[in-house]
Amino acid sequence: MDDKILVVEDEIITAEHIKLSLKNQGYQVVGLVISGEETINKVRDTEVDLVLMDINLKGEMDGVESAEEIWDSHSIPVIFLTAYSDGKTTSTSQK
Repeated sequence: MDDKILVVEDEIITAEHIKLSLKNQGYQVVGLVISGEETINKVRDTEVDLVLMDINLKGEMDGVESAEEIWDSHSIPVIFLTAYSDGKTTSTSQK
């Protein structure tokens, strides 16, 4: 498989586990980043086919804001990951 995946997760143990799982399934992990700002920079500088994005991140941008910018500027699909299941986190009508 040549799919290049960027993992965005601010909990390093969780990020490493996701990375290992993806590699075991044949995917190429092109990076692990912890913030929305870092994600934007990585996508700009690296060939990425898919972003696995935590919703709650360290820094000024959350995962949703980062995903919107990635889609608008690069049309790269984003799959959201979260440990939270409350209505505020999972609602699609946050704006």
